[in-house]
Amino acid sequence: MQITIQKAKNGEETAVVNGHFLHSSYAPQKEAQRFAETLELTYEPCCIIITEPALSYCAGFLRKRFPNIKIGAIRYCKDFFQYNSHFDFVLNFFEHSDFENYLESCLNEEELLKTYFISWKPSSAVFGEIDKLVWDSIKKSLERAKTLLITRQYFEKKWFLNSCNLVSKIKNVQTFNYPVNFDVLIIASGPSLKSKINFIKENQNKFFIICLSSAISVCYANQIIPDLCISTDGGFWAGEHLKKLEKTNVVTALACESFCKTSLLQKLQILPLTYNEGISSEIFKAADLKSTKIERNGTVSGTALMFAIQYFTKNIYFCGLDLACAKGFQHTQPNELEQNAAIKDNRIFSKEKRIAASGLNSQSLEIYKNWFCNNEVKMQGRKVFRIIEENERKNNLIWIQDINQNELKKLCEKNQKIGASEKAKLFSKIDYCINRKKILELLNDNCVAENWKKLLFPMDYFLLSHNPQNIETKQKIDLEWEKLKKKAQEVFDEDL
Repeated sequence: MQITIQKAKNGEETAVVNGHFLHSSYAPQKEAQRFAETLELTYEPCCIIITEPALSYCAGFLRKRFPNIKIGAIRYCKDFFQYNSHFDFVLNFFEHSDFENYLESCLNEEELLKTYFISWKPSSAVFGEIDKLVWDSIKKSLERAKTLLITRQYFEKKWFLNSCNLVSKIKNVQTFNYPVNFDVLIIASGPSLKSKINFIKENQNKFFIICLSSAISVCYANQIIPDLCISTDGGFWAGEHLKKLEKTNVVTALACESFCKTSLLQKLQILPLTYNEGISSEIFKAADLKSTKIERNGTVSGTALMFAIQYFTKNIYFCGLDLACAKGFQHTQPNELEQNAAIKDNRIFSKEKRIAASGLNSQSLEIYKNWFCNNEVKMQGRKVFRIIEENERKNNLIWIQDINQNELKKLCEKNQKIGASEKAKLFSKIDYCINRKKILELLNDNCVAENWKKLLFPMDYFLLSHNPQNIETKQKIDLEWEKLKKKAQEVFDEDL
């Protein structure tokens, strides 16, 4: 594709691609001014993004007309990079094979839905195939953003109440003494875990073992004792995995939004985890509950990995991290959710039919895999490995290396055994007395409530941004908040 810059009739520069003008051949700036003046916005977006604006004439006119809105561009090729300074930000399609994922990494779901996307029409005609790919990516990203907002509106309320319940009912609070100079083994519950069980049993004293919640039943059924169990899921069913911990003294790391039954919160040794953002973090601070910082992630595997990278200084090993659908059970057995589901199996709705359905391709697994592939972390001489069998099909995770058990044994030969007393020193019990008065003041603070409502009802506030005069939506938000606040107050009143 040949791109040339030449003079228009009035002496201004214009761009030509394979004989087709991307700007007027007479008065390019006048054309860009008309483009900006005729743009009609039905709502006030957080930013305006133009697809391949070439010499960027429209940027200045758009900024003059909309001074409080960020102006961005999506570039189809690298030939116009010298004109990027006219924009607040630029996204390069030609640098990213997965532009959809890149777009979502640059703009969160609220920002995506509040962005006004518009084509520079001459570029759309000239870069036809690229333009179609870009707009398909934009459409899919907007659809996913809408789904995420609806999902968040459903779960944010649950996370809020989970946080209230955790700070109110927790009894045995632990802190974590880091950095830790041990190799880490993270146990996930994918089907491939089954073939690693004997290896883990024989070598469990060579690692600090972090067990994900869905793998707890497998570990205890095979006499594997984790050093730390971790759960980040806010749904009720995720809490079922924790039942096996009731009669153990293993420290359990719970994210601020995790679901955990009250009876377990009162019995378990708990390491509270916080994302240091959002409502849950504010509740932790108000309650004077000391917590360990973690990074938010769509899967507990990702959170556990970032936890290990942040607080441990040596290599990290994963087993059971399949990130792909398999025939049969999707988790190594026994599994608490499978046992619960099996109770309802019958001749019509059989176990075979249920298991077959669970083995169908899952889009969420692909999303999780993409996260692992696209979020490489500088390890400063350390490495992240996934343990596989010698004949096991490799599932390329880019920067996470596959290693078989024989290779791992050789790698760990020099490692000294880690005594139980050494691991126990990593945790310390601390005194905790909830600051109930401060929390109730927080719940009744009108300024706080306004900020919280935007987090609790993101989809409703998105609708309001497009129609600020919608009284019905405003009333709905206020009513829902009052109901939610009452439930939260009842949680704290139960202990009085």
